Amino acid sequence: MSGYPTLILSMSDSQSNRGNDVGRITPLAITFQTKKFTWLQQYATGAELKKLFGLKPEQELYQSLIDPWDDVLVANDESINLARPGAERFFIRQPLEFQLDDQKLAWDKPFITGLELRKVGRVEEGDEIWLSVARPYKDELITDSKRVDLTPDGIEKFFVVKLEVVIRINNVEHKIRRGTYTVTQLKKIGNVKASDEMDALEGHKLTPLDDAATVVIKGDEQFISHVRDGSSA
Repeated sequence: MSGYPTLILSMSDSQSNRGNDVGRITPLAITFQTKKFTWLQQYATGAELKKLFGLKPEQELYQSLIDPWDDVLVANDESINLARPGAERFFIRQPLEFQLDDQKLAWDKPFITGLELRKVGRVEEGDEIWLSVARPYKDELITDSKRVDLTPDGIEKFFVVKLEVVIRINNVEHKIRRGTYTVTQLKKIGNVKASDEMDALEGHKLTPLDDAATVVIKGDEQFISHVRDGSSA
């Protein structure tokens, strides 16, 4: 969604406020990337913020807005109401690499939420995302609303724990993590002889499965095994 008109004002509005001394308030805390700064006015222009953050005038500065609004590019001559809730975070687009399972990905903000990780990594709803933490500390569960700082040295590594679901093999329930399995793996889970054939039961239809075939398990799948045709029991 574009636009958040109450946050960014024209220079004339900002100057008018300052002229009436409305701009002077309790010092405001603002954040650039992960660094904390203090500003003594209610309003600041993009040029003033860039100077405060040590940026060049030609560098692109973005304001991070709370959902559902999109982040916005701050022009040098735009004036921003820093007292507005959710208006105090700024960043430059500086791609940061991270790893999600075997995927190497990049993010152009200093922080990423669990929900953003889920979207960019195409993680199914219900599956858990964890941040790998060096021992002796414990790995950390990243909920959709949790923010993770990607700026520390090194590459942050995340991994997915699949939701546990139930399948049935020969009418016996088995709890496994959803995902992709080979038929050979399913046979081991169901204590099925390697020499037996396994069929997938879909409605009233049985579909033979080759041992090297893969099956995407989402939950509630059913399988039936039997002695291969032409083999003795």
